[in-house]
Amino acid sequence: MNLKERILCLMMIIISTAVFSQISRGNLLNGEIPASIDSFFVDKQINLQVLRNSTAFLTDRDLTSYLDYDIPNRKKAFMRHVKHLSEKLECAYQDHQEMNAEMAEIVYEISLLEASLKQKATEQAQVKVPLKAKVRMIMDSYKSRYFTSYKIPPYVSLENDHDLPSISDSPYFHHVEVDTASPLHKQFGYLAKLKKVDAEKDMVVLFEELSLSGSAPKIRTLDLDLDNEWSLKWGDEVHADVVGSRIFAALGYDVDHPYFYGKDKLTLIFDENAEIKNAEELAQNIRQIYDIDLNPFISGFGLVSEEMAAENKELESFVGSQYVRFVKCAIEARPDRVKRLGSFLPHLPENENRPELKGALLAHHFIGNWDTREANTLLTTVHNGDYEYRISAVFSDLGTSMGVVYKAVAADFKVGLVNELPWEVVRRKGKKLKFTNSINAILPSYKNAEYEDLLWMAQKIAMLNEENLRKMIEKGGWPKPIEELYFHKMASRRASIIDAFQIDDPHPIAFDKKLTIYEEGRAVVKNGALVVDYQREMNPESFVKKKGRMRNYGN
Repeated sequence: MNLKERILCLMMIIISTAVFSQISRGNLLNGEIPASIDSFFVDKQINLQVLRNSTAFLTDRDLTSYLDYDIPNRKKAFMRHVKHLSEKLECAYQDHQEMNAEMAEIVYEISLLEASLKQKATEQAQVKVPLKAKVRMIMDSYKSRYFTSYKIPPYVSLENDHDLPSISDSPYFHHVEVDTASPLHKQFGYLAKLKKVDAEKDMVVLFEELSLSGSAPKIRTLDLDLDNEWSLKWGDEVHADVVGSRIFAALGYDVDHPYFYGKDKLTLIFDENAEIKNAEELAQNIRQIYDIDLNPFISGFGLVSEEMAAENKELESFVGSQYVRFVKCAIEARPDRVKRLGSFLPHLPENENRPELKGALLAHHFIGNWDTREANTLLTTVHNGDYEYRISAVFSDLGTSMGVVYKAVAADFKVGLVNELPWEVVRRKGKKLKFTNSINAILPSYKNAEYEDLLWMAQKIAMLNEENLRKMIEKGGWPKPIEELYFHKMASRRASIIDAFQIDDPHPIAFDKKLTIYEEGRAVVKNGALVVDYQREMNPESFVKKKGRMRNYGN
């Protein structure tokens, strides 16, 4: 290698070291070099052809399709990130370096990004869930009742750290310090701050376009700065997703960032050039796409007035524009500095035995999550600025939780039904643990989960105290009687996990399975169950009626 090449390589190493420092703080491989990256090496040196093919797939915008599927848009920051990683390996090749742990980490990240982007390309081509996938969901839902039964090994001891999995911080999981100055329920906000997510108390967003994906009604919207995107949702997930995501964050996982908005707290503005011009057209299109009537969720609409702009200065430049407000809704952040790829579990066998991913099964059980499909795991790249990037695995769409009803024959389901959330997560029967929750996808990491993995997560759940639970459930925006019932149920579910795994409870939380709450002399909650269809005008989705949504899982 001549002097010019060496100087160039040295410069690239200096630049990419800043990038790699972000990755090395999170161990992807746990010190092991997997067989899946063998193709990147020849005689212990980088295989330039394989490396350049992968780099081209991730960075060449002239490459627009994969297996006849459109490749998702790759942002400049994402492509810079990949090129920095690739250049470091190119320099290692020029210096005749043999494979080492640092090189293996970079290669694995590139292969993970490539596999995830390919998975995203094939997934986004399917607007509706195929019939085969729907049948599989129902089969796994019933099968999971039997597979989630674990023998309790006699040798496992909480006092012996060698009996529990040793887990390092990685893009899949980060240990959350239990600190009174930064309590666990604030971890969600900490993660949002790292991504520059800023949800205001009174939110104004601009209509961007209709959404055709998923089963819950939603649209794509933009911040007023036109940089950051938000997914605006209605229906039965607007409470459950908010709470489930905060609990997963408190346990050490990265998540999406959903926020609940009550009556008139969010204003949606229609630009005159948008495909949808007003509230009426929005409702018509939501009905056509999702077969759901949006009108009961609309609290007001019309033209932005001078009076409205005086109350909210963010509306000043939109006086005269069409707007609509809602009885309730939720928005989920899509920050510009975060690139969303496909699944973080795209056929990579190394992930099937990661303890932190196997242990996540118990976190799903804790919140009663039903939809555990691979599509709801998400690989992201986060631009930290100054050419620093990191990858992070996100547990996405946790709203199919907190009390779920699904029907195989009608192919219908509904979530956020407090009476359908069991008081217990798990029971200890003799030498076995038996779980109450069903999941619709038994991913390899969940199938491989062992008692020790679940015990590790049980210890994380035990660290949640009363303040943590109350604060996270309050963010869900449920009416107060339902919020209180959910708190007692989640406290009971936490206790059932602690009892089943025979953990000394560091923060005992009192709960009442016979909870009764009166309003104006009438029982709203009686003997631990919601007994009225609470304030239907403010809660059009209903907290007791079980008829849900047919789209995607039904038609």
